[in-house]
Amino acid sequence: MCPPLLAAIPALFAGGGAAAGTAAAAGTAAAAGTAATATTVAGLTAGQLAALSIATTAVSLYAQHGQAKAQAKGIKLQAEHAREEVAQAAEEDLGQRIRASRERRARARVAAGESGALGASFAASINQSLTDQNMDAALVSKNAAFAQRGIDDRANTALSQIRDPSALEAGLQIASAGVDGYNTGLGIESLHTAAPKHTSPVTSGPQMSPVPNPPPTTLWPPSN
Repeated sequence: MCPPLLAAIPALFAGGGAAAGTAAAAGTAAAAGTAATATTVAGLTAGQLAALSIATTAVSLYAQHGQAKAQAKGIKLQAEHAREEVAQAAEEDLGQRIRASRERRARARVAAGESGALGASFAASINQSLTDQNMDAALVSKNAAFAQRGIDDRANTALSQIRDPSALEAGLQIASAGVDGYNTGLGIESLHTAAPKHTSPVTSGPQMSPVPNPPPTTLWPPSN
C-alpha cells in the first residue's frame, strides 16, 4: 500500500490542472469524512484511512502554498511601488537643486557682466557653484540608495516570515499522514477483531420442569 501512495506525492506538487483537480476532489472527500460520525470512520479500512489522511494533508498543503504565493506577490508589488516612489522623489529633488544652481550662476553672470568683473573671482564662483551642484546630486543619489535598501530589507524580512513548505517538507508530511492513517486503521481493525461476540442461547423448545416424586401410599387402617 505505501509505495503507490508515496509514488503519487510528487504529482501533487509538480503543478498542473489534473493534480489540482485530484487534490480538490480528495479535499471534498476529506471534508465529508470529517463531518461523518465516529461510526462511519470506524468502518473504514486501514487503506481507506491512509488515503483519506493523505488527501486531507495534500489539500491543506496545496492551499497553504497558494496563500504563500499570494502573500509573496503582494509584498513584492508593495516593495516595487515604494522603490518607484523613492526614485521619483529623488529625481524631482535633484531637478529642483539643479535648476536653483543654474539660476544662481545665471544671476552671477548678469551681475558680473554689468559690473565688468569677469575675472578670476567670477570663474571661481562659477566653479564652486558647479561643485555644489555635483555634491547635491551625489547626496540625493545616496539618500535614494539608502531608502531603497531599507525597502528591500523590509521586503526580504516579510518574505522570510511566510510559511511555505518545500517539496521535500510537503512530501514528508504527506507520507507521515498516510502512515498515521494506516496505523490508525489497523488499530481500529484489531479492536473489531478482538471485540467479543454476544450470542443468545439457542433452545430447542420449551423447558419442562421436573415432576416431583409422588408421596408414599399409606394404607389405612394399618395392618397388624
